[in-house]
Amino acid sequence: MPAESHYDAITSIAEFYDATLVYQERKDIEFYVAEARASGGPVLELGCGTGRVLLPTARAGIQITGLDASANMLARCRAKLDAEPEPVRARASLVRGDLAAFDLGRQFALITIPFRPFQHLLTVEQQLGCLRSARRHLAPRGRLIFDVFHVDPSSVYEKAWMEEKEDAPASRLADGRVVRRTVRIAAFHRAAQINDVEFCWYVTHTNGRREEIRWRTALRYAYRFELEHLLARTGYAVVALYGDVNRAPYSDDSPDMIFVAEAAAA
Repeated sequence: MPAESHYDAITSIAEFYDATLVYQERKDIEFYVAEARASGGPVLELGCGTGRVLLPTARAGIQITGLDASANMLARCRAKLDAEPEPVRARASLVRGDLAAFDLGRQFALITIPFRPFQHLLTVEQQLGCLRSARRHLAPRGRLIFDVFHVDPSSVYEKAWMEEKEDAPASRLADGRVVRRTVRIAAFHRAAQINDVEFCWYVTHTNGRREEIRWRTALRYAYRFELEHLLARTGYAVVALYGDVNRAPYSDDSPDMIFVAEAAAA
């Protein structure tokens, strides 16, 4: 059983996650569902969270297993999965596990890490552990696909990032509470390539009471050839690198780095 996830430090994080409009409107779902269809399945999604990508994949007719370290995220995903029709439920399974070291005893045609859980791996050892674990679970000719931020080194340390900014408009929860979220960089750790990111949810309860909930998480950023080197060390060959979920070529101005890798020939 993995150690307690930092996503479980505040029980409402999973609920707030689902209510965040910028997550609901992300265009990566279509990308990952298309890749799942192309693979034919089965699919393993690492860092599946509350099922934002997992559920549409199962609805598309693909067998998928979701792995996450957060008990709260998985519980919310399970509740949503239980509300799906039986054929969808039959195609999806959930497991709690450590992204950096897991063993499910089976292989998959496609392994995905959507929306940057890889950046929660803060050491090279954890990154290598994740890639090696995934490699062991890849079927012959299987693929690993994951995305990370494309970091602009000229602005990554700008002090303006430390100012609190609203990154998601106010949304109303099912129980009537209204939630507004802000984000800022709380600390730069240049030598480690890690930024501490602080989210704040401003909650207005139905009786007018206001609440402020702050949560900090660490994200490690990486550069293109650093990640290509890690993939090469763990037995992959990069077959595509996209700059966004529309499969645009990777360029200076790309918002993302989306790696598509296959098991390298022995």
